[in-house]
Amino acid sequence: MEYGVRNNEINDQFDKLFSSILKEQKNFMEVRGPEEGKKHLVEDTLKIYNQERGKGIYFNYVSSGRGHGPFSELIDGSVKYDLIGGIGPNLLGHSHPIYIKAHLEAALGDTVMCGNLQPYPQAIELTSNLLKAVEGSKLKHFWFTGSGSFANDLALKLVWQKKDPAYRVIAFTKAFAGRSVATQDITHNASYRQGMPKSLDVDHVPHFDQNNPEESLKNTLAALEEVTTKYPNQHCALMLEIIQGEGGFIFGPKEYYEEIFKWAKKKGIYIWVDEVQTFGRTHELFAFQTMGLDQYVDIVSVGKALQVCGVLFSEELNPKPGLIAGTFNGSVSALSTGSRLIKYLTEGNFYGENGRIKELEHKFISKLTHLMKNSCQDKITYVGGIGTMIAFEVGDSSTETVSNFVKKLFDNGIIAFMAGKEPTRVRLLLPLAMTDEHIDDIITIIESTILEQIK
Repeated sequence: MEYGVRNNEINDQFDKLFSSILKEQKNFMEVRGPEEGKKHLVEDTLKIYNQERGKGIYFNYVSSGRGHGPFSELIDGSVKYDLIGGIGPNLLGHSHPIYIKAHLEAALGDTVMCGNLQPYPQAIELTSNLLKAVEGSKLKHFWFTGSGSFANDLALKLVWQKKDPAYRVIAFTKAFAGRSVATQDITHNASYRQGMPKSLDVDHVPHFDQNNPEESLKNTLAALEEVTTKYPNQHCALMLEIIQGEGGFIFGPKEYYEEIFKWAKKKGIYIWVDEVQTFGRTHELFAFQTMGLDQYVDIVSVGKALQVCGVLFSEELNPKPGLIAGTFNGSVSALSTGSRLIKYLTEGNFYGENGRIKELEHKFISKLTHLMKNSCQDKITYVGGIGTMIAFEVGDSSTETVSNFVKKLFDNGIIAFMAGKEPTRVRLLLPLAMTDEHIDDIITIIESTILEQIK
């Protein structure tokens, strides 16, 4: 579908501007420290911003809007490897051609935001591309939301309406579903809802235990039977992240989920999968596809790498008129990016056993494991992950130790983050723009930082 204004002059200028932007962004291709005379800029800027927002920011980071591939420049002129991507959205890295074209094409249009009442071609194309990508499942519809938390809120409303008056939700220990009024109760970490009243009834059961894989399924099924016996016919959905992000990239084998899902189906409980962080990052477009669980899922929340958020759901869960609405689908550039992203990932050589994502996973985990067994023995105590989601533990795996390490890593040129609690892990969300040379350089920085920081 055509969008916005076009003529020969605009087309010519568009192509020139695209090339010029991409060329300039490619100047940021290596780690470097702040420029003389600019070292104070980040700290001074954040001093004001932190006061205005009422809370400090974890890193001394303010982007300049410049960067390429895995590299991001700060306003002080320093350049770092961005291995967290805004905690998820920047799967392709920085200044990817898809991003640049989407921004430029959006400028040809007449508004910034696209809404549910008056859709634009980008929203229609994204919806179509997304549904084509899940044709092997029962997911037949997609609805946009304003955030990942709101996607989960919407999913909750759909299963509630269908299962009325069975409103209880089954979730898993170490789950993270967001911080909205509803999702904060599904999120397992109680510190995220201090002073908050209880909004819904959630029963948390044990997730897959990496330290006790043989007993995990038995323990989970026993807990599921216990809560459904205690509250018979009161549960609407089993909600889970197949790969727990906040928990530290914890996941089990296909057989684990398959048995749990079969149990839920026998009980008449809907299967609700949170793919807000996992979308695009495993060995297939969705983690449930990676595990071969297409036939079981009833409703799936997505976001982050897609650039917009929303919910995929079955015909059975299609709600009655009036239950769901909303002003925004997303910005025109975000919708355009999401639509292109789906085609780029599914038509490119990213997925499957021989795909680039599997290759990145293998190379990164292999090199971290090599450090753990050699120069960083007893300093790295765990390495794991799947796809572009990598985690490792350092020192005593306490929150304090890992936080100090992550901040030192930032100073040394790598932006990472934390995940989990008891143990706390270093969390990496690798950008697809990484090369093997980037990986070697990153591993060298990680090694030197561990030897410097972890005693």
